[in-house]
Order: sequence, then C-alpha cells, then structure tokens
Amino acid sequence: MKHQDFDQASLLPLISEILDGSLDDAGREALNSMLRESEAARQFFRDHMELHASLHLDYNAGEVTQFLPSPKTQQKISRFPSHLTMVLAAAACIALLVSLFWPRKIETSSFATLESSSAARWDSSDLPTRNGARLGKGTLRLAEGLATLRFDSGAQVILEAPVSMTIVDAMSCMLGSGIAVADIPQSALGFRIATPSANVVDYGTRFSVKVDLTAGRTQTHVIKGLVEVEHPATGAVVALKAGQMNSADKSSVSEAREWSMDSSWSGSVGPAMRAQDWTVLETNKDAYIGDAMNNGVRVPRSETLLLVKRSTNPHVERKAYLGFDLTAMNADRMEEAEFTMHFAPTGLGLASDVPDATFIVYGMLTNEPWDEKSIRVGNAPVTVQFTRLDKKKVRELGRFQVKQGVQSGEFSIKGEALVGFLRERAGSSATLIVARDTLETQVTGLVHGFASRRHPTLPAPMLAIRNSVAAK
Repeated sequence: MKHQDFDQASLLPLISEILDGSLDDAGREALNSMLRESEAARQFFRDHMELHASLHLDYNAGEVTQFLPSPKTQQKISRFPSHLTMVLAAAACIALLVSLFWPRKIETSSFATLESSSAARWDSSDLPTRNGARLGKGTLRLAEGLATLRFDSGAQVILEAPVSMTIVDAMSCMLGSGIAVADIPQSALGFRIATPSANVVDYGTRFSVKVDLTAGRTQTHVIKGLVEVEHPATGAVVALKAGQMNSADKSSVSEAREWSMDSSWSGSVGPAMRAQDWTVLETNKDAYIGDAMNNGVRVPRSETLLLVKRSTNPHVERKAYLGFDLTAMNADRMEEAEFTMHFAPTGLGLASDVPDATFIVYGMLTNEPWDEKSIRVGNAPVTVQFTRLDKKKVRELGRFQVKQGVQSGEFSIKGEALVGFLRERAGSSATLIVARDTLETQVTGLVHGFASRRHPTLPAPMLAIRNSVAAK
C-alpha cells in the first residue's frame, strides 16, 4: 500500500522493530534510506513515535495509577514505568537520529563578522559596531576611520569613512555612499557590491568601489584580477581587469580605461580661538610639489587641498610648502607656538593601503625663494631628488600621527623646537614643509590632504604664537 511517496507497508514493520528493540543493521539502513528520501515518511515516522509515547503516558497516568488491586499487582505494575522510560528514551534517541538525516533549510540571522576597526566613529548604524560582532542584514554607517568586515563566504570588505553600507547576505552588499575595498577568495567568486548606479560582480580579485552621491556616480577600480560592472538601467556589462577603472551614473556606464584619480573634499571647521596674548598667522602662500601621472598625462592639481604622500614610487610623492610672514614678530617676546592644519578627504587612493601615518613638520633653514603658483618638483627649494629633502637644509620641528582611515580633523605640533625656529626667522619670513614619514603598503595608497588658504570652508594652515605681555 502506498502512502503518498513512500511505502507505508514497509515502514510500519521497521517502526515496530524499533519499539521492540529488534531492528538489525539492515533494517536500520533501510529505515534511514526511506527517511532521507521522503518528507512524508519522516512525518509519518515522527507522528507514529509521538503517538506511541503518548499512549504509554496516558496508560501510566490513568488506570495504572488509580487502580492498585493488590500489593502483588502493584509490584507487577511498578516495573512498567521502568519499561516506559526505556521506550521513551529509545524514541528520543531515534528522533535524534532522524534529525541527523532530515534535510532542512537552515535559517541564520547572521552571515558576516565585524573583524576589526581603526579609529572608527559610527553614526546611527542599525547593526552592532563592536569588534567581533556577528552581523546580519542591516546598515552600517561609518563616520570616521576604517572597518573590516569578513563575510562567511570568505569575502573581506574594508569600509573607508565616510561610508554607508547595507549587508544583504554572505555574497552581497549594497554601498550607499563612500568607499569599499574588497578582497575576494575563490570561495566567494561572484560576490556582488550593488550601488545606486551599478552592480559590481567579482571573479576573484581585489578591487575598490566608490560612490559619490553628490555627483550621482559610481567608480570601480580593479587592483588585481577581474570584475564585471553591470548597469541596471541599460543592461550593459563592462569587464575590468587589473589597473583599469570605469564610472557609472543612472543613465550610462563608461568603457574600461586606465586607472586615474580625481579630487573631492568636505567639512567645515571654524577658525581657532585664542586669548589676546596670542597672535594667529595664516599662510601667505602655500602649495605642494609632486604630481600624479596617468599614462604620462599629469592629473589636474588640487587648488584647495595641499596633498601629501610617501610612496615606493618617488615620482608620485608629494610634500607641502607653507609660507608665513613674520616681519611683525618680535623674537624676544615669543614664548610659545603651535602650528595647526585641518585635514580633509582627497578622494585619492585607498586608506586601507596606508597604516597609521606619521607626519613630520620641517623648518626650512635657507632663504631660497619660491612661488606658490610655479613651485614644482624641478624648482622646489631644499630638495635633492624629486621631492626628497636635503636634511642639511631643513630642521625637524615636530611630528604628529593620523590613524589609519582618518581623513579629517585638526592636527598640530608645538614645542621648543618650533618656538626656536620661529625666533630665528622673526622679522622676516618662515617656510614650513609637511611630509609624510610613513610609507604606503601599495602604490595605490591614500594621498592625505589638508586645507590650503584657498579652501572655501576650512581654515588655512596657521601659526599661533603666544607673546609675553611686556616687550623686552
């Protein structure tokens, strides 16, 4: 007799043999095979075992406990609960064995881990933001710093602030804004990063995706391997290999081209407030040396940010030159000094390719002239090769550190070395040079930037000098 998709006549004897303890290895194999192949058989088996256990419980809780005709009968009955316990234990064991063979869809509420973070400041995320936290579907909003996610598929995604990302499942996420850098092993081939204007599908590689909401554009850059950029509106698919990039907006997607970078910045910080015995001087000229090249073509220079970078390729290194007018300053009155600058995102390179970065501020010891409009690598003072400084013509005045992933904020140096240098230059002019001492781990590393005197919202680099109340 057939019961749905299994042979009930064959299953019933096997269940009986389980209950009386006579099921042999051949019968156990036949039972397991039947349960594996048929959901109806599994349901029938479970119902039958539950019914059998229920009948025994009813019997024990009913007539047996209410009618005790004689001590002899009671003694005979007292052995039954022990037999019942054995039956129920056997049923429980069988149910456990069945569960091992029961193919079922495993629902999981998490499929990624927040592996680590650096200088992270989170903004209204609806997922946990502690290191080591398990993550399910939801949105992470990183206002500052870096965060590394490890998906259960093996994919690693580094978020570079400011960024907003929605995690969908172990093989996909949605980048709403900002930068994500993905490392995809073989186990996660086909990992997908969706954006408002593109779907980036990976085929075993390292790549970065940048979403600029203001411009309505997605940029994809392949560092290693191959990706495909799908354009949802047109259905176009563009393949990118190592060293290539493209961009997409809501209406179109560009063809592959050699990788290059553009500039962007944000932020607004008011000028520093000082007491009356402090004199605050902004730069009267500032510029940077070192240009990015793309296939022999110079990438346009930033007019509002001063760019700083140290690379394994000296041709792309950058240093900033800052001029201050000290003609009105009295060396004898200088007691304290602080140099301050305001960093801002450049949109150039990847923060994950630069560790915690140390910057050095030098004072130029010579009187070599320079002009902010014409200064370049070839004519910059106190350099010996490309942007490298002649250490005999400069003096280190101080250092500061910018944590990995941090691209904004106020940074400064102060101390006797700075005060001493300014005293030497009082009554004339002074040039400070800002260089990054930390080497990037790959040539695609972040270019740091801080506001020039032409920045529309951020303060210019400034010197704050505290003077003694009475002139000497």
